[in-house]
Amino acid sequence: MTQSPPGQAPPGQRRVDASMSLLNNLMAHPLDEGYAVAARARPSQGGKANKSRHRIILVIALLFLGFLLAVAASQNYRSAPEAEKQRKELITRINTADGRLTDLRGEQIKLADEVRGLQAGGLSNTSEGAALQQKLNDLELQVGAVAVTGPGLKAVVDDAKDSDDKQGRLLDVDLQQFVNGLWTAGAEAISVNGHRLTTLTAIRGAGSAITVDYSSLTPPYTVLAIGDTATMPARFAQSSGGQWVQYLVSNFHVRMTITTEDSLLVPADATIALRYAKVGGR
Repeated sequence: MTQSPPGQAPPGQRRVDASMSLLNNLMAHPLDEGYAVAARARPSQGGKANKSRHRIILVIALLFLGFLLAVAASQNYRSAPEAEKQRKELITRINTADGRLTDLRGEQIKLADEVRGLQAGGLSNTSEGAALQQKLNDLELQVGAVAVTGPGLKAVVDDAKDSDDKQGRLLDVDLQQFVNGLWTAGAEAISVNGHRLTTLTAIRGAGSAITVDYSSLTPPYTVLAIGDTATMPARFAQSSGGQWVQYLVSNFHVRMTITTEDSLLVPADATIALRYAKVGGR
């Protein structure tokens, strides 16, 4: 017995679904072969197209970035001489202003001395006035309003020889510790590079510079301290400030020399001014 292939009627017999051949064909082949071929070819062609598009976008982005860098470099090159010129002009103006400030402070000190001389002349006529003048002298000495002369210590502290080594540079806190050690050792008046230290004087850092009384100083720092030369050196070495500086000298090669002097001059603080006063008993 011969069996007919699946889906086909035996010879001489008509299939029951022969009238539905179009529908059967659509069910067996829902997609035209031409679409299938196109669908199989599309991924490779689309991938190539996407890669080409990405390359083009990348090239355009690189060209645009290179253009921006070239423009920035050109602008920096053209503006560099002008920026350097402005920097030099600013430094000149700062130096001029510092010099002018120093001159004005010197003039202020001279005028203050003249006022004190006239004041002393007026008060010396009576015993009561002389006692008042002596009290004023003591107070002015304590607040730093007058210059002081006498024996004391002269210390010169400097950065390490290798100035590029940041650890070998003196900081504001180092100078603070140093002068605090001198106060502890019994100093009566102290100055740093000619600037008198008072209760209102600030020692701070400003970048790589140290400011004393809001004036930028450069190393080496010369510290004058008036006091008893017989006891100050030993007391300073035992103080926390003296040990601090000695640690810097031993470990970071900071340079320091201390000598005793028979006569030192510690200038007055030119910024000291009378802010408040009243007559006693009122």
